[in-house]
Amino acid sequence: MRLIATVFAVVALLMTGVPAQAQSLPALDTSRLYADEAAFARAIQPYQQAITANPRNARAHYWLGYAYLYGYRLHQTGTAPFASGYLAKAVPPLQEAIKLDPGLLAAYLALADAYWMMGELGKAEEVTQRLLKQTRPGWFGAAPKP
Repeated sequence: MRLIATVFAVVALLMTGVPAQAQSLPALDTSRLYADEAAFARAIQPYQQAITANPRNARAHYWLGYAYLYGYRLHQTGTAPFASGYLAKAVPPLQEAIKLDPGLLAAYLALADAYWMMGELGKAEEVTQRLLKQTRPGWFGAAPKP
């Protein structure tokens, strides 16, 4: 459990470059609340269109999954009653983003977060371990010789 919390803190620092990598897609506006499902649907439309145009667009899958994750967080606070099923919708696009671009670190973090909220702690830890291997590959080899 502490490992996951530590990784979340480290990766948060590493994530600062993700929006710059996804310049062709607008970042989800997390400064606003989405009053109804129609407003949320308009917010995720660019990601859905990008996936339709190019199903191999890892960043579009990431942003779609992240948007659903954010929508679910709004549901948890009571500000998006329509988003109760969004946590389950977040997982497939995040998995696809990782499959298409294993170097997209933010997708690992979001997927681990989704699994954590689903109570799938084993899956969250597995994704976190994969994230660590991506960021620090030498840390998981044999122990250094004295």
